[in-house]
Amino acid sequence: MSAGGIECKLDGQIAEIQSSSSWIVVDIDAVEHNLAEIRRVAPHSMVMAVVKANAYGHGLQPMGRFLQELGVEWLAVAKFEEALDLREWGVTCDLLNMGPIYEPQVKKLLREDVVQSIFSIRDARLLNSAALSSGNRARVHVKIDTGLGRVGVRYDLAEAFVRELCQMPGLKIEGIFTTFTEEEDFDRIQLERLMWIHDSLKSKGIRIPLRHAASSAAILSLPESHMEIVRPGIMIYGYYPSRKERLDRKVDLRPAMSLKGRVEHVKEIESGDSLYYHRAFIAPGRMRVATIHVGYSDGYPKALSKNGVILKNGRRYHILGGVSANHFMIDLEDDSDTVAGDEITLIGRSGGDEISVEEAAELANVSEYDVILGMSPLLPRVYLRKGRVAEIFKPVLKQRSEN
Repeated sequence: MSAGGIECKLDGQIAEIQSSSSWIVVDIDAVEHNLAEIRRVAPHSMVMAVVKANAYGHGLQPMGRFLQELGVEWLAVAKFEEALDLREWGVTCDLLNMGPIYEPQVKKLLREDVVQSIFSIRDARLLNSAALSSGNRARVHVKIDTGLGRVGVRYDLAEAFVRELCQMPGLKIEGIFTTFTEEEDFDRIQLERLMWIHDSLKSKGIRIPLRHAASSAAILSLPESHMEIVRPGIMIYGYYPSRKERLDRKVDLRPAMSLKGRVEHVKEIESGDSLYYHRAFIAPGRMRVATIHVGYSDGYPKALSKNGVILKNGRRYHILGGVSANHFMIDLEDDSDTVAGDEITLIGRSGGDEISVEEAAELANVSEYDVILGMSPLLPRVYLRKGRVAEIFKPVLKQRSEN
């Protein structure tokens, strides 16, 4: 099996995966290389690695720990529960929760030393009161809406907002940040707005040490936005934020993810036999076909029903009929060797061929974000370092109280 170009056969070596019908492989060496590329183009900035959405499908908890080992200074999440999971997994670096915080969660936020994004006086008062009661100070980064329009204190009200927060002794204002629209000309206007706010506050004696705005796209297209922190997301995992950046190749990114599966069943079908719902495929003659126990519930795009391909030992096989929740079928053509249990590659390298996330996305007419973020969090994940298995993560469902 492969990830980022590394071949690593797991069959017969790892019993935990032999019982899995599908799994994801993550090449940590590729992640390390991508981080080095980010630091090369933003050499004076700390890295805040974005691990929201289950680390873009790569597995939140293990990726958080590996990224910390690789030296990232910060991690950013979109949900407070993600921050708690990372702390439970022993991640000790600075964590920014860019999502909302609710009253039942505040005590844990303070106890786990999670930095909170803030843009409303209501939340500021909530954090200030809880911090004073606990004898702590709540660390906050002020989210400023410079033009994206989702959340944040409006840029022309931001200075007054920060000045009001400065009157709350339970708050420690460590940073201000914004999110770009990823329209380059307007991004420059957004950056000017953020810089003006920072400089105006500084002129009034309010010094905020950290500023950040550059996600993956701006890291490549707007170097003046790097400031104290850059916030790469999809770049960390080896994917370019847009087709333009992929063509420009300012950095060399190595994809970290592969998706693997197994053959469930092999059989012969006769002329006129049908496959899939609504008899989507009618056999034109005798055929040898295989059922693969992977489907769109695992994150494999349903849109690949018409033109999807998989790899086995470097050879391509075409999907027949369609992709259902848990299965699809392939045409084995003249292959008489494939048997149930054989390993196949849905995304990644096999032999001398590769199905990249980019190719899968183009065939499905979706973005690379859609493909990798769509991977089921319930799939086992195998992490490779130096071509060897470093960790196997099998997610389990659990419940947690808010207290």
